[in-house]
Amino acid sequence: MTETQQNSKIGDAAVDGLLAGLGAGVVMGVYLLVTGIFAGEAMGTILGRFAPGGEATPLTGVLSHLAVSAIYGAMFGVMANVLRKRVPIWAAGLVFGLGLFMIAQYALLPGTGSALLEVSPVHFGIAHGLYGGMLGWQVGRRG
Repeated sequence: MTETQQNSKIGDAAVDGLLAGLGAGVVMGVYLLVTGIFAGEAMGTILGRFAPGGEATPLTGVLSHLAVSAIYGAMFGVMANVLRKRVPIWAAGLVFGLGLFMIAQYALLPGTGSALLEVSPVHFGIAHGLYGGMLGWQVGRRG
């Protein structure tokens, strides 16, 4: 395989992951919306938690969440390209999503004072598992 073909394959994997990340991010967001609404929270409050910094508007939260979901999806797409022959991609996606949860919950968010810390860790973990599982399933299907 030439270098150009290899770069094209990596680029295709990144784009596949990016698109899968968007879809998986929607699934994650819907889960958190439903659980939040059942807990008596307003939709705008739930969506605003995803907004970085002090500007907690629902639209900013949704767009930020989808952007982050897409970026992580692109990263996973490239990793899945390497892992494809070694492990089931859906399982790698599940591990990836749960790894993102651990990093966010215990390393990134506590130092930022993010409103996402108000989400129950159980629901936040389930949401990340859904994200990872859906991401892995979509990337594996496309491969």
